[in-house]
Parts: sequence; C-alpha cells; structure tokens
Amino acid sequence: MSNVSKDEALKNASNVVALLSQGSDPFISEEVRAQALQAANLVIRALEKPEDGLIKFAFSPTTWMAIRVCAQLNVFDMITKHETISAAEIARIANADETLIRRLLRVLTAAGFVAEKGNGLYGPTHWTVHINSRLAQGMLKFIYDSSMLPIAQGVNWLKETGYRNPVDPQHGMFQAANQTDMPTFKWLTVPKNKEIWDNANTFFEGDRGSRPSWVTWFPTKEKFFPEGHQQEVPLLVDVAGGRGHDLMEFLDKYPDELGPFVLQDQQVVLDSALSLSPKIEKQPFDLFEDPPVKGARIYFMKFILHDYADEQCMQILRNVKASMVKGYSYLVINDFILPDVGCGLLQSQWDLMMMVLLSSMERTEAQWRALLESAGLSIEGLYLPPGDAQGIIVATL
Repeated sequence: MSNVSKDEALKNASNVVALLSQGSDPFISEEVRAQALQAANLVIRALEKPEDGLIKFAFSPTTWMAIRVCAQLNVFDMITKHETISAAEIARIANADETLIRRLLRVLTAAGFVAEKGNGLYGPTHWTVHINSRLAQGMLKFIYDSSMLPIAQGVNWLKETGYRNPVDPQHGMFQAANQTDMPTFKWLTVPKNKEIWDNANTFFEGDRGSRPSWVTWFPTKEKFFPEGHQQEVPLLVDVAGGRGHDLMEFLDKYPDELGPFVLQDQQVVLDSALSLSPKIEKQPFDLFEDPPVKGARIYFMKFILHDYADEQCMQILRNVKASMVKGYSYLVINDFILPDVGCGLLQSQWDLMMMVLLSSMERTEAQWRALLESAGLSIEGLYLPPGDAQGIIVATL
C-alpha cells in the first residue's frame, strides 16, 4: 500500500460489490453505475503507488497520439472488421511500416483498446468498436487536432499573462497557438479548417457520451407542454442546435407533438444536418446578432453558454430574452452544474478544455444564478439527473 490503508481499499471494494448487487434487474442504472465507478476508482487509487501512477500519467499523451495515428490510418476499422488481423496486413493496407504499427498497437493493447491475439495479431474489443464509430472518430480527431498545441503552450501562456483567468475570446491559448486573433468558432469556419470544423460538429452530436438525454429523466411534458398550444408559434426552438441531434431526440420521445419545431444555427452547420424530421424547420441564425424566432414555448440551449465568458453570454441571453413571452416562454439550459465540493473528473477536465479552446468555463450553481439573474432572468429551478450527467436549468422572464 502507498498512501491509503488496506482497510480503506477493502471498504471501497466492498462498496463496488454492494452497489452492483442491488436489485434483480440484470442492467445497471445510471446512478448505480456512476457510484460504482467512483468507488472502483478509489480502489485503484488505493492500490496504485503514487510514484508509479504519476509516471504512467506523465507518459499518457503517447497513448493519445497512438489512438490518433491509428484513427488516421483506419486501423480501428481494419481490426473491427476482422476477428484476427496481423500487423503485417495492417501495415500493407495502410502503407505503413510494420514495426511502427506494432509499436502503436503495443500501447493500445496494454490499455485495453485493442485485443492482442498473439505475436503481431490483433482483434477487436468493445473499445475498438466504439472508437471506430463515426461520433467517436469526430470527437478524438477534433479534440486532439484542436487542443494539443494550445495545451502544450498553455503553461507559458498563463505565465506570460500573469496567471489571469482567460475571458477574452480573441486572445486565449487557442489564439496564441494558432497565431490568430479570431474567436475559435470563427477560426474553425475558415475554409482551410473545414475538416476540423466537420469533426467538431460530429463530436457535438455525441458529446453527451452514454449519459441519458434530458428528455428521459426530466418531466418535460408535464412542465412545458401547454394545453391548447397554438401551432402558429414553435413548441421548441433549438438555439444554435448544430445538426439537430438533440431536437431529434426530443421528437423521438414525443412523436405525436405537432410542433412547430425550429433548428437555428449558422447556414454552414444547417447544410450538414441531413437526417432531420420533416417537422423541423431549419433557420440560419447568428447567436450574437439575431434573436431566436419569437414567441416559442421552449428555447433550448445545450452546451452553448459554456462556450463563452460572461460578457458574451449576456449578449446571447439578451437576444433570447427579446424573443421570450412573459408568463409563457421558458429558457431550458442543458449544461454542467459544477458542485463547489467533490467535482467529478470529467466535469473538471471539461472546464479546463473550455478554458484552453474558448477562454470560457463550466459554471457552479452560484455562477449560473449570478449570470442569469444579471441578465434579468428568473431561475425556476436547477435539476440534476441520477448519475453524473449534465443538469437542466430552467429560467423565465
């Protein structure tokens, strides 16, 4: 043992077993899964000596590089399609050196991302299959390609700026790394960056991961669906909603609702939203210049305000307010609500990624309240689902 006692390790291990033994259902609920995973991580923390764990962590960027190179060479696709495939065959198809392929896959088999079937032989695991999916490919390519250079330069950038919390969207780590004064999203839409922007929008489709959609746990219909809804005005407007994935989930949950439903985003994004319900109207829209369509019941924003510092959020909220009807309209924000104590690793890492890429932040409950109240909105409630998913913030005029 290192810094944790044997008794503490056994206690956490017992907690994992107790959590997984709850009930007779063969499937684990999201709440139990998150609790059991937290307890399991405490067991690992107890068993791993800090000097070994820190060395492993220091070398972990090499795993990230190996994944990105293998994604570029379509290695995950090759392995997924074969029960067993050799390094020589992968190298032949990818037009790469066999020794390089073996070295890259040595890391990925040790990490469990690929199965080792023998000397130079590989097969898929459930990780391989997932990494080969369209949404996962978009995520790993976008995050690696857009963040690694700003992260590497972040230490010096913070030193040079006097360790100030970054809030200027034109002068952050991302801008310094890419030698630009354009805000990140504007830079991404420049034609030469089309591949990164396309990967970003693919990632946004799946950025919730396996965590449940808000419509599966929030009492949406009871709270928001008005009696005698007038179909001249939208039931829901997805503000800066990307390719409409969240709006489609809403319609899957409530297929009998007539709407109307509106998806608003930049035209270049709407052009890539190809598989939408005929109930959805696409409208080009500038988040900072245009108020959303007026008079809707629900204005939905998922992972929008976390992209911006307070000053930019105030402009966005002013535009939304201009479209809302007092006593009728709701602003529904789907985002992280960080706890003041005991914040999870993913949420805290996500916060730093917002800092690196956008000079923005994830917010605590107190920060959400301060922001929305400063914008003249009344917070009806903040809601957290079981497990560790993103919360819902409901606000009115």
